[in-house]
Amino acid sequence: MYIDIYKDQMLPIELFGRQVLYTKHPIAREEVPEGWCCYDLCGTDRKPNQSLKLTDAALIYHTGTVLSPRPLKRSTTLERKVTDLFFPNAEPLTLAEFCRNQNLPFPQDPRKYVLRPASPEEAGLFYALPPERDEALGAIGHVRIDFGGGGSNFHHSWWPRGPEELNTQEFRDELGSVVDELRRSVLKDLSSMRRYCWGHSGEIKGGVCCQNYGYVVETDRCLYRLRCNPAQGDYHAYLGCFDKQAQKQIIGRVTFASGVSEDFTDPQKYLRTLREELPYHPTTGFRYETLTDDPEIRKAVDDMLYDLYGEENPRPLEDYGSSGMMGGMSL
Repeated sequence: MYIDIYKDQMLPIELFGRQVLYTKHPIAREEVPEGWCCYDLCGTDRKPNQSLKLTDAALIYHTGTVLSPRPLKRSTTLERKVTDLFFPNAEPLTLAEFCRNQNLPFPQDPRKYVLRPASPEEAGLFYALPPERDEALGAIGHVRIDFGGGGSNFHHSWWPRGPEELNTQEFRDELGSVVDELRRSVLKDLSSMRRYCWGHSGEIKGGVCCQNYGYVVETDRCLYRLRCNPAQGDYHAYLGCFDKQAQKQIIGRVTFASGVSEDFTDPQKYLRTLREELPYHPTTGFRYETLTDDPEIRKAVDDMLYDLYGEENPRPLEDYGSSGMMGGMSL
């Protein structure tokens, strides 16, 4: 599993008389800041578990990864023999802490757009959605991507999923910038996608022929949801594009014991679902959460809950106003 060198801790060590950072995990080279160097440590056939060589990329016997603010070997040298690797009894440090200790400027992350792995609850958002769900989420469309039979091409096509007025020049410029950056890592080719998915988690349910992976990029304007299918037989990736400003407010959310959940933007549908499901919540595991600040909706939800137990809601509508008192009790 790859680490995030800008967030995760690494171990400060001494190598070739210089202070560097060490991790047993691999580091994605496209995330290494400008001016810094990243190397793999590896063993040999006879001693596969010992760090005996420093190389740009270890294909076998990988024993760790080193991040250094200065070169540790000549660029023309394939590998360098390790004879003085020293692990002091030191606490792990973040990159920022290491730079502060070494009086180094903190390097800039070369990534403009940072992918995060999807959560299991988001899995359904990476597949085809009904039109009303697309509308609620501010869907603009998605890009279908295929690397071809050899895995190294980049075929793509656009599929609209929302109002054409959302497909502005500003959006298209940003989409092009996002895709260009992703083509340096996860969308470079099929083998790069496989390495990225293996090293960055993001497993989501729903794939037909193989394990699919989901990642999210968020900008000021849009949400981009990338679904990766690192196998032949289907499009290799779908990049869904959603306009955050066009998203409808979520009124409430319901979940069941099975893990199935649903968000509602239509108040009447939300209230109707609560009215139908509340009587059976002890056996279905039905739970709800009211997210809107609308006092009438919050009171209507509480009215139903009190009525379920044969009581009358003692709170008037005025109590659900701007006093900061939240209604819509959740189960």
